[in-house]
Amino acid sequence: MPRLDERQRGVLRATVTPLASIFGSGFLIIVPVLERTTGAWSPLAIAGVCALAWVVGSVVRHVVREVEPRLAAGDLGRAARRLERGSDVVIVVAYVISVALYLRIMAEYIVEGLGLSSPLERERAIAVVAIVAIVVLGVRRGFTGLDFVDRVALGSVLLLVVLLSAYLLVHDVGLVAAGDWPRPPPTGASAIEIVLVLGGILITVQGFETVRFLGDEFDAETRIWASRLAQIVASVVYIGFVVLATPLMGTSVGESPDATLLDLVARLAAFLVLPLVLVGTLSQLAAAVADTAAAEGNLHGLGRAFRGPRAILISGVVAAALAATMPLFSIIAVASRAFALYYALQCLVALSTTKSRWRRVGLIVLALALVGITVFARPVG
Repeated sequence: MPRLDERQRGVLRATVTPLASIFGSGFLIIVPVLERTTGAWSPLAIAGVCALAWVVGSVVRHVVREVEPRLAAGDLGRAARRLERGSDVVIVVAYVISVALYLRIMAEYIVEGLGLSSPLERERAIAVVAIVAIVVLGVRRGFTGLDFVDRVALGSVLLLVVLLSAYLLVHDVGLVAAGDWPRPPPTGASAIEIVLVLGGILITVQGFETVRFLGDEFDAETRIWASRLAQIVASVVYIGFVVLATPLMGTSVGESPDATLLDLVARLAAFLVLPLVLVGTLSQLAAAVADTAAAEGNLHGLGRAFRGPRAILISGVVAAALAATMPLFSIIAVASRAFALYYALQCLVALSTTKSRWRRVGLIVLALALVGITVFARPVG
C-alpha cells in the first residue's frame, strides 16, 4: 500500500475540522427533516442542497486562494474590506446560533433515548447546562488541545453511518425481493414551500467554511483540498443515506425530528439505539465546543472590547438564551439564515478578485439566492 506524502497527510488532517462540522450540522437531523418536507422526493432534495453547498464552497475556496493574500498584503479595496469585516460579524452570530442548535439536538437525543418525561423542559435544561459547562471550560483553560475530540467524534459518526447504511441496504433489498417498495406519503407542501424550507436547512451542510479559520495551521492549498474532500465525502454519505432511508419515511413520524430517527433505528436495528444516542451526544458536543471556540476567536478579532473572557461569556449567554426559548426547527432556520448571509457576503467579497464576466454574473446570482434564503427561509413543520 503506497504511503501518503506530507501534503496528503496534511490534507487529511485539515479535512477533519470541516467534515466533523458538516456531519455535526446535519447528519442526525437530515432524514427526519426531509421526511416532513419532501417525502419521496428526498433524494433529489438532498442532492440539490449538496449541489448548492458545493457551489458556495467553491466561493469560499476562491476567497482562500485569491482574497486572503490580498487582504494580508493590504491590497484589497475598501468596499471589499468592509464586506469582509461585516462577514466576520455575521459568522460570529452564525456560530453562536449553531452552538444552541447542536446542544438542543444533543439534549433531544439524550431525552428521547432515555425516555424521560417532560421532554421539552428537560431538553432546554440539558442544553443550557451544557453551554454553561463549555463556557466554564473555555474561561478556565481554553479549547486548545481538544482536536482529538473532533477526530473521535468524526470516527464514531462514520462508523455509525456504515452500520446504519448496511442495515438499511439489507432492508431495502428485502423489500425489492418481496416486490414491495413503499413510497412515503405526500407531505402536502407546495413547490414554493419546499424551496423555502430547503433554504431553511442550509445549516445541515454547513461546515466547509471552517477552512477560512485554519490559516495558522495549514497553507491555502491544503485548506482548499481539505474543503473539497470534506464536501465530497459528506455529499456521498448524505445522498446515499437519504436514498437508503427513503422507503422507511412516513412509517413512524414522531413529534420531533430526532425522535423519528431514533424510531427508524429502533425498527431497523434496536441494538444501535444506544450507540446512536452516544454518538449523537459526542458529535454535537464536539461541534458545539468547536463553534464556541470559533465564535470566541472571531470576537477577539473584532476589537479590544471583546478581548479576554468577555467574548466567550457573550457567546454563552446568547446561545443559552436561544436554546432555552426557541423551538428546535426555528433554531435550524435561523442558523441557516445566518450562514446564508455570511456566504452571500463572501460572494460579494469574491467579486473584487474575479475578472471573468460570467463568474461575476454567477457570483451575483448566487449572492441574490443566498439573500433570498436569509429573508424567506422557513422552519420545518
